[in-house]
Amino acid sequence: MLRAAALVLGLAGAPAPAPVARTVDDAVITLHGEALRDEYAWLRAGPDDPAVRAHLAAENRHADAHLRPHRALMRALEREIEAIAYVDDETAPVRRGEWLYWSHQRRQDEHPVYLRRRVDVAPGPSPQVVLDLQRLARGRDFLDLGVFELSPDNALLAYSLDHVGDENYTLYIKDLASGALRPEQIDRVTSAAWSADGRELVYTVRDDTYRSYALRRRTLGGDDRLIYEEADPRFDIYVERSRSGEWLMARSASATAAEVRVARAPAGPWTVIAPREPGHLYDVDHAGDEFYIRTNRGAPHFRVVAAAEDDPASAGWREVVGERPGVALTHLDAFAGHLALLQRERGFPRLVFVDLKTGRTVRAGADERSRGLSPRTGEIVDISPGDNPDPSATHYRVHLTAVHAPDDTVDLAFADGGETLVHRRPAPAACGSNTGAFASTRAGDGTELLYMYFAGAGPHAGPRPILLEAYGSYGFAWDPDFNAARCALMNRGVDFVIAWVRGGGELGEPWHEAGRRRGRMNAVHDLLAVAAHLVARGYTTREMLAVAGDSAGGALVASALNQRPELFRAAVLRVPFLDAVGTMADPTAPLTTLEYEEWGDPAVRADYDVIRGWCPYSNLGPRAYPALLVESSLADARVAYHEQARYVARLRRLASGGGPTLLRTETHAGHGGPSGRREWLQSRAFEAAFLLAQLGLAGR
Repeated sequence: MLRAAALVLGLAGAPAPAPVARTVDDAVITLHGEALRDEYAWLRAGPDDPAVRAHLAAENRHADAHLRPHRALMRALEREIEAIAYVDDETAPVRRGEWLYWSHQRRQDEHPVYLRRRVDVAPGPSPQVVLDLQRLARGRDFLDLGVFELSPDNALLAYSLDHVGDENYTLYIKDLASGALRPEQIDRVTSAAWSADGRELVYTVRDDTYRSYALRRRTLGGDDRLIYEEADPRFDIYVERSRSGEWLMARSASATAAEVRVARAPAGPWTVIAPREPGHLYDVDHAGDEFYIRTNRGAPHFRVVAAAEDDPASAGWREVVGERPGVALTHLDAFAGHLALLQRERGFPRLVFVDLKTGRTVRAGADERSRGLSPRTGEIVDISPGDNPDPSATHYRVHLTAVHAPDDTVDLAFADGGETLVHRRPAPAACGSNTGAFASTRAGDGTELLYMYFAGAGPHAGPRPILLEAYGSYGFAWDPDFNAARCALMNRGVDFVIAWVRGGGELGEPWHEAGRRRGRMNAVHDLLAVAAHLVARGYTTREMLAVAGDSAGGALVASALNQRPELFRAAVLRVPFLDAVGTMADPTAPLTTLEYEEWGDPAVRADYDVIRGWCPYSNLGPRAYPALLVESSLADARVAYHEQARYVARLRRLASGGGPTLLRTETHAGHGGPSGRREWLQSRAFEAAFLLAQLGLAGR
């Protein structure tokens, strides 16, 4: 129990000195004639190794001791974050056939309960329990839900659970009438879909590298057989059933190419829509007697085409929605008479509907919403599609969130885009000043960089403390969301800024392309340009500027610190990817081969030179680093705990000043952090207290 021991020992006695990890002198790998030595390679041995366990425990004690003077602040932050994050909340029901489904989260619970009742039964105190995650989590340190798929007749539920945090999900099938589990249990499941008759489950499984590589079919009470095995190590595979219920769709994809195969449910032959080709990304939905395809063939920002069911080959594709310059089409859902398209216009997420009979396009939502803004606060919103199972629906459900406002669930009418609020999650009384603005600066090469600025509480004159965040990878859009811990910071006077750097998806696939692989340094330079701009404009000072990044965003921030550590007072790296050279050079490491298209393959000299240039671990040196908190999870299957442990050990040995440098490892957690209430609150309060202390706000 490393985490519990660390907490107890960290609060007793004199402050523990920073641990000093022993060094070794082994060359771990040799690439292109360069022997790369890793003096802390012994930390790779695993959490069961006594020396590793002792070192991580010492790091936790040191981190806890450093924040000991702020125990009262951490307790106050825990209470505030808990009051914001844990509320009594019941989601809006979704109809599936003759049943209504929803979930209920009680304030005192860590996990929701999934419920249902028949459409013809009035709401009452005792709905049927579909899945009680709170009960399933009892006696466990971690629980996460993966697959949640109802059979077409609503008789069975296929669901998967991770009990450790390593993303090794086991699939179960529950009979909803009796509540009993069927005998089928399948390990390493990554996605699943029911056949139209509910007698078979088609699913995908992962291998030892966490690549989803095989598509299989399980007949209930019968055999299990392989349908397709994805041989290309750069691709993984995902399966789903079309909203129409008529087709099973399996998508193999890398970062730069895709291939979709379809089979008429329940057991028709599989047909490839368009064979994979370099640079061609596409995905598919179905309605009526056509497939609707979002494709970037001949359209870098994507367009929509239709293909006949009986001959979906690309030679017969018919354009439905053409590409618009500067408008990135990011998501497609097809219904019997309409298409719902999520797109980004100059980064702003917007939703439009297309009438398939007339071709008429309707902007969805109230006036502010149609411009990508929240009617509640006037700030930019994050739009995510909700659960929309009915192919004949007249409305489209979405979830909306913003920095100052938690989830709204809204139904938008296909006919005119009008919106109906169907659920609003309880919001805190305040989250900073409830104001936000959009602004821009320029990178060194002249590229325009957009960023969002959200004001914390207090007078706005003069330089202010700022927390700057960015992600910039995988074509993922780093949109503003509601975060309870961030809200607690903003209520204490910290402003919040999101920078849209190259490598992300905020401005479409070309923006991603400009920051991936051999363009990776563009993302690093973009983050530094925004940080320098905030200081130059007088919004903040270097002593009042903190920066944070999650996972790949942690790699971005760590690379920026190697370039210009003097720009920042503090930094937080959340489960960061740090040893890019060492990890990417090992094709047996989890997810590595899938990442070649994003980061590059070190076996290729041109890729190696670029990775070697930005790799955070490889480029640590004798410079003064800002105060640094590195957060790690022991069961993390995506970024191994030892990347963070080795990075901190090397940084402490090489740094010429600055600091402190703290490493905090969660024992019962995965890449997304702890699932338990107490552990999650402690980790969020610890991070917030660290930032407030470094920014001179610990007394607030």
